[in-house]
Amino acid sequence: MIWIIFLLAAVAVLISGQRLTRAGDELAEVTGMSRGFVGVILLGFVTSLPELVSTLSATVIVKAPDLALGNIFGSNAANLAILALLDLIVVQKVQEKRRRLDSENQLTAYLSLIIISLALMGLASRGFWQILHLDLFSVFIALAYILGLKKLHKFQPAAVNADTGAEGNPADEDKTIPSELKRSLMLNAGIIVIASMTLAASAEHIAEVTGWGSTFVGNSLLAIATSLPEIVVTFSAVRIGSFAMAAGNIFGSNLFNIAILALADLCYFHSSIFAAAAPSQSLIAAIGLLLSGLYLFTGLYGSRKKLAGRWPLDSLLIVGVYLFSLYALFAMR
Repeated sequence: MIWIIFLLAAVAVLISGQRLTRAGDELAEVTGMSRGFVGVILLGFVTSLPELVSTLSATVIVKAPDLALGNIFGSNAANLAILALLDLIVVQKVQEKRRRLDSENQLTAYLSLIIISLALMGLASRGFWQILHLDLFSVFIALAYILGLKKLHKFQPAAVNADTGAEGNPADEDKTIPSELKRSLMLNAGIIVIASMTLAASAEHIAEVTGWGSTFVGNSLLAIATSLPEIVVTFSAVRIGSFAMAAGNIFGSNLFNIAILALADLCYFHSSIFAAAAPSQSLIAAIGLLLSGLYLFTGLYGSRKKLAGRWPLDSLLIVGVYLFSLYALFAMR
């Protein structure tokens, strides 16, 4: 029965995530926000709502900080693996041109490397530096995220000029958001909140019943389920040939996911959330850092050599590293 509940909640996240993303696109049209800002910031936040709610639920309600950490780090790795998998399956049928990261994606990727590194330092210190129960590295993560958003916001006009040669359309504050659009945003966001709370509770129960452990379940079942909105948005972007937009959504989501750790640490009153982490969490966090670095490198300088003349080797490498990390986590449980 618990598996049925888990699957139903995952389906609810998938459907509402798709509808919420479409509503977000419509909102961008109405307000006149730039495409880059929507792809990296707005869509990144929207598609990370399941991770936000599931992580806070696992921390505050279920009292399973290791599950919360596994959800965040596992989702980040899963997002990048999804992007690589779509490159193997979809991009080769839609386009054959070289995959490139645009300037906005590059900045977001660099920021994600910085913020994941801070999380790794928090895991390594295991709560050694704390302000009451709040880890000092959680403060650093929150500051890096806020400063990064400010930099991204300032970077948008310059990025538009550099990439398109034209200035982006400024947001029109006088435009009225349709009431139907507001209802769609609120309704689907509410469904995602409820379904994500159900995902966290059912995943913890699955960990107890199967004996797989919360670390493996958080990094596999819960991480993949809460990445469903990213799958929908990324698949749609890749299908229309906009690999840069797909990458922007993934890196933007990963950036926000790590920032969630600071909020989860604030809400976990027993100790620093990093002090409660299993040693294997450092592995999956490092895997996310490695995959981010691989994407940044291959997106800028990598070759497009293919296995059997069909599958890009860099995407095969990323999917292979992710599958190996899941096996390693299962073996270490």
